[in-house]
Amino acid sequence: MTKESFTTAAKVVGIILIFCIFGVGILFLDRMLTPKKTPAETFEEARQKIMSAEFDGVKYMRSNVETYMIAGLDKYENDKTAFNYAGRNNNQADFIVLLVVNKSTRRIDFVSLNRDTFTTVDVPATKYGTPKKTTEQLCLAHTYGDGKKESGENLRNAVEHMLYDKVNVDHFLTMKMDAVKAITDFLEGVTVKLNDDEDLTALDPEWTAGASIALNGENALKFIRYRDSAVDGSNAGRIDRQSRYLQALLKTVGNKKWSRKYLLNAYESVGDYTETDYGNVDDLLADLETMFEAFGMYEYGEVVNIVPDKYGHYETRETYGEDADAFILDDAEFKELVIKTFFRSLEEINKEKE
Repeated sequence: MTKESFTTAAKVVGIILIFCIFGVGILFLDRMLTPKKTPAETFEEARQKIMSAEFDGVKYMRSNVETYMIAGLDKYENDKTAFNYAGRNNNQADFIVLLVVNKSTRRIDFVSLNRDTFTTVDVPATKYGTPKKTTEQLCLAHTYGDGKKESGENLRNAVEHMLYDKVNVDHFLTMKMDAVKAITDFLEGVTVKLNDDEDLTALDPEWTAGASIALNGENALKFIRYRDSAVDGSNAGRIDRQSRYLQALLKTVGNKKWSRKYLLNAYESVGDYTETDYGNVDDLLADLETMFEAFGMYEYGEVVNIVPDKYGHYETRETYGEDADAFILDDAEFKELVIKTFFRSLEEINKEKE
């Protein structure tokens, strides 16, 4: 072998060795960086991952519930036109009630959220530039957006933030106050019992403490709207009246002989005043049929009002501005309510399987 041939062969061998070393290195790195394959999740494991939540280190599973948000809208008192509150619409959520339909226990619970609750509210990018979050009254979440479905979605987001972002609100219905009048008249009245210490004779001479009152559309509006806005925290009494009215309304619905045509007529009576997240009327009516059946057959659970003493306290108006009643949640009490209403502990579930 000539010197030139030897040199050429050496170069070839060197190149081959370099490629071998490089290839081995790549294979080694690939094995180091590629995650080890794990067995495929079972259906139950996947379900638990989706449905589970953790509070303070304890794991829970979401109960078999569907949650509906119903919100009544009223105009922001200081605004005269539709869109002039700092570029936002002036339809704030005057009352916000969650219907929690538990399919396992066949029970409907009501959670009436305090509209004055200071919570996280999304500021959407569509009208306000860069999306961000702010902290303000829950009722004002609806003032971001178009005043219709977009605003309803934003209010739902704020409610989910308030629920620690661990509970999905499955559907929502927002309605202007005219809808209350329309649906009450469509049902030919709704009867509500006043509390034994609830004297509303300032609104109507017959609304004495403890009386059962038959509300028509106009009176229903008066009943759920009234509050003494000059008094700090006066919204608490109104929240109680609103939830009692809604419960009485649903019981009235459950006692009616209804059909799909009846449901369609009921929806048409309020359609001009309402917004929902349903894509079409057929889907809405199908859900309404299921819910109306539940209203007549399910047990009505407790009505929980998020009011002072039990679930939080009001800060003085001077703290956040003269027009703001700031309700601050008691985190421990409210978290306990959320867990009780929407979840079951894994420990409890596992005991039942033993």
